[in-house]
Amino acid sequence: MIYFIALFCSPLALVLSGRPFAALFNLILYVLSIVLWATIFFAHAGFVVWGLAFLHAVLVIHDAREYRRMRRIMAATRLD
Repeated sequence: MIYFIALFCSPLALVLSGRPFAALFNLILYVLSIVLWATIFFAHAGFVVWGLAFLHAVLVIHDAREYRRMRRIMAATRLD
């Protein structure tokens, strides 16, 4: 579900996954893509920048999920 949110609003998906600084960088990319889409000459560049923002969001969300999974496994196998 979070990947579906990332498709339409990638900064929101990053905030929901607990990565606010990555969301700030992604917001800059997202706004830049909207500005480029609004121009006539750089509409294709806007699509490329949006694709980069989406790809960045997917990779960061995947990394966050893997990190949480690794922490759970480490906590479960701890010998106290």
